[in-house]
Amino acid sequence: MLLLNTRASRRPLALSVAAFAALTVLTACVDEPVAPRLPSAANLSAADTSALPTFDPIYLTVTNSSGGTEVGSLRWAVSQIRTPDGGWIRFDPSLAGDTITLGEQLYLEHHTIIQAPQGGITLSGNDQHRVVLAAVAVELENITVTKGNATTGSAIWSGGLLKLNHSTVQDNRGSGPVLEAEGGSVVLGNSTVSRNVGSAALEYEDGARVWIVNSTVAFNTGAGLRYEDGPDISTKVKLSNSILANNGVNCTAYWHFEYYGTNISSDWSCGEVDILVADPQLMPLANNGGPTMTHAIPHTSPAFNAGQYCETNKDQRYVPRDAKCDVGAFEFNDFTKVAVTIDPNTKVNTTTGKAMVTGTIKCTRADTFNLLVELHQDQKINGEIVDVHAVSALPVQCSTSAKAWSAPMGLQPGEAFQAGAARAIAQTFDTPEWVTPASVERAVKISFSRK
Repeated sequence: MLLLNTRASRRPLALSVAAFAALTVLTACVDEPVAPRLPSAANLSAADTSALPTFDPIYLTVTNSSGGTEVGSLRWAVSQIRTPDGGWIRFDPSLAGDTITLGEQLYLEHHTIIQAPQGGITLSGNDQHRVVLAAVAVELENITVTKGNATTGSAIWSGGLLKLNHSTVQDNRGSGPVLEAEGGSVVLGNSTVSRNVGSAALEYEDGARVWIVNSTVAFNTGAGLRYEDGPDISTKVKLSNSILANNGVNCTAYWHFEYYGTNISSDWSCGEVDILVADPQLMPLANNGGPTMTHAIPHTSPAFNAGQYCETNKDQRYVPRDAKCDVGAFEFNDFTKVAVTIDPNTKVNTTTGKAMVTGTIKCTRADTFNLLVELHQDQKINGEIVDVHAVSALPVQCSTSAKAWSAPMGLQPGEAFQAGAARAIAQTFDTPEWVTPASVERAVKISFSRK
């Protein structure tokens, strides 16, 4: 064994010569774009740092949620990975949503990919110990890492690549960082790191490559990102459409930061240019659907529709991102929905000649926009069928209770509505981006009235 004694107090394990060589290769090749191995990471190719030599992993399936070493358990599956080629661990679909409370930290000797179903899997340290200790590299997908308790790397300590996809790291504690890749690189893609206690949510050092893509790092007691050494010219931190907010301090330094798309920080610690300093209005960490917990955003958040050049077409919950993606791990999809009705009878005032189209409107939340109303009637004029029609626009204050609306419809001089069949159309327009457009069309009967 080759024991690395430099800053030994921060290195909780000895690395083999083979593992150290693999780590060296990773550091040397980290800038090379490669195809990611995790299926849901297909859109992270520009941010992927897993440029390890091609390997032929063993494939294993976890069939029970035991935290022990029984056959079919997660720790049993890890024990079967005995070669530097590493392994790919999946879970029986029936385990989706389960929690695995580990009897001791999960030690990964070789490069390991742990991929949960989209229902998610929770790995818990039961507030007793670190959750994951990886000698070389670890990649997690659809995983919640929680209740780790250790001096350093309380959730995950990795001796190489640390990659999280569609995952959440929450409620871990210790005096040091929550996530630590000692001498390695980090990728957070569509992931959340929140509510952790420690010196930093993520700590990196000289020479590290850190990619944070459509992710949210928030509400951690220590720093969001902590640069241990520096400044070193080989260190690179790339932020892409991500949020760092409400941490003790969001960044301890921003040397060698590169910004892509729109990034939001709730303080000035992550840069003074090329970053939006604002309150992202994050809602509490909650089960908003998908495999792991997330911080939702309201439509009033500066993160809403602010993303640019988004590298992911789905959010942490696998909700599709639209053409204007949101910043952070959560894509807003709680759009205001509008229900419009048109009454079946339309009366024409014999004095003014104007028809009055009426109906109701109701919304899933209070909003203000405009309603465009059309009234069409086919009339035979000079032997031809002509569409006689009128258009009216009116402002609407929509609420969760149905409200009546009415639109006066005036025709051009020389035109007049006739008693009988017609059709009316009502549709929203000039709606805010968070309001789903709505329209309705129905047959109406025109009659005449003196009022």
